[in-house]
This record gives sequence, structure tokens and C-alpha cells, in this order.
Amino acid sequence: MTIEIRLPALGQTADEMEIILWHKQIGDKVSIAEPLLVVETDKAQVDVESPEEGVLLKIVAEPGTVLNTGDLVAYVGNEGEII
Repeated sequence: MTIEIRLPALGQTADEMEIILWHKQIGDKVSIAEPLLVVETDKAQVDVESPEEGVLLKIVAEPGTVLNTGDLVAYVGNEGEII
């Protein structure tokens, strides 16, 4: 089953975040609580942990993209799934 990964709320003032880098690439296995990507808020760079386990199927937001809390960044699912 394909699962959407969305940016979590990282604090009261961190509504807008820029993606700095991805720790994982498409096809990599991810575990719950494993660092998935790094975002920069107005105050700090923060690792975003995966809320799900599976294979990273698709990255929707590349480094340099500015997003808000709740925006879609990637899909995780079973190996071989098509989105």
C-alpha cells in the first residue's frame, strides 16, 4: 500500500520549510523514525524522520523546494509498487 509522507509540524513558528537534502534515494528501504530528509526552518536545520516503514517510491519535493507543514514530500510503500 502506498503511503503519502507529509512534512510534520516542527514547532509553533516553523510553518514554512526548505528542503535541504534527502538522506534516502528512490528505491532505498526506510524504517520508522529513521532520518529521511533535512529541512531548514527560520531557526535551524532539522532531520525529518520517516513516520512509515517501506521503500521510498517517489520524491515529490526536491532540495531547494519551500513547503509548508502538511505538504506532500514523498511516497513510501512496498518494493515494486507503482504510483
